[in-house]
Amino acid sequence: MPFAAPTVDLEAEYQFWQVYDRVVRPLPGGGFRLAWLVLQTVYRARARYPGDTHKLALSRVLFGANMTADRAAELEELYGLVSRRLAAVAVRGQDSLRRLAP
Repeated sequence: MPFAAPTVDLEAEYQFWQVYDRVVRPLPGGGFRLAWLVLQTVYRARARYPGDTHKLALSRVLFGANMTADRAAELEELYGLVSRRLAAVAVRGQDSLRRLAP
C-alpha cells in the first residue's frame, strides 16, 4: 500500500527526535547525530517518492554492498520509527482539518 507523507517541519522533527533520544530511549545507529542523518534520508525519500510501498521506501535507506546485518537492522528500526511518526503526524493533521471544517 503506498504511503502519502504529510508535510514535515524538519526543525520540529529534529527537536522531537532529540527529546526521544534523551527521554524515551537512545536512537539506534550510533547516537543521535548519526541517527538524524538517517532520519533525514527517510523524510526526503518519503517526500520525493510518496507512492512507494514500505518495502521500496525501506530499500532506499538500505543501500551499499558493505551493509552489515547489524547496520541494516538499525536502519530498519529507524525507518520504522519514522514511519510510525509520519503516520501519527498525518492523522493529527487530518483531525485538525476536520475540526476546522464547517
